[in-house]
Amino acid sequence: MPETPTIFLGIETSNPSAAVAGEPGGPGVALARVSKGVIESLAVEMLDPQAPHDANLIPAIDRLFSKSSLRPRDVRGIAVSIGPGGYTAVRVGVTTAKFIAEATGARCYAVPSPSVVAARVQNQGEPFAVALGSKDDTVFLTRFDGDRHPMDSGKLATAADLPTDLRLLIADRFLPAPFRDRAAALGVRIVTPCFDPLACVEVAQATAPIDPVLLLPLYPREPEAVTKWRARHAPQRTP
Repeated sequence: MPETPTIFLGIETSNPSAAVAGEPGGPGVALARVSKGVIESLAVEMLDPQAPHDANLIPAIDRLFSKSSLRPRDVRGIAVSIGPGGYTAVRVGVTTAKFIAEATGARCYAVPSPSVVAARVQNQGEPFAVALGSKDDTVFLTRFDGDRHPMDSGKLATAADLPTDLRLLIADRFLPAPFRDRAAALGVRIVTPCFDPLACVEVAQATAPIDPVLLLPLYPREPEAVTKWRARHAPQRTP
């Protein structure tokens, strides 16, 4: 558990394309004071999901410090949403967290994006699942219990893997059609995810810090560029 009172920086840039106009949440950063388990929001800056994060993330963090009259060296913990999500968006968030941690000596907390989403789910005590990182007919599926604790570490899944006892699925508009059809057949309600940088700070309180050097994005699949490189450089079979 982090020492208290502690100033935390939360970074949530994992899924900017999942943002829905008029809905709460979205890519953003937050400063919070954590004391004896109580999290006090000090400042929040949301990011334009249509703008490149590599150009807007650092200025947004700078605005946080201006709003809160704090300095970067006041931050003792950095919680970052590590994915799955957009390849570049996740990489920018993680790299920024590493850079700030190395410069300030703050502790790093790697928070899986499904757990960030789960922290804002209104589930009335029922188990649910979070589906992120949709591609083709697969998603990265993580199950949570009624207390929003993860029941597994998440895995790539097809529609056939959707549990028959599931009644609530958190998924963005990119959820593959087979999943929507399967959910409808099972009577599963689909709810839009909320990506909240303060939720990232909340989840970090139950997470052990890691060395910034070990902070890495969570990619459920091999990057497409690597797949293409392997295909181009595969050994040629002789007839």
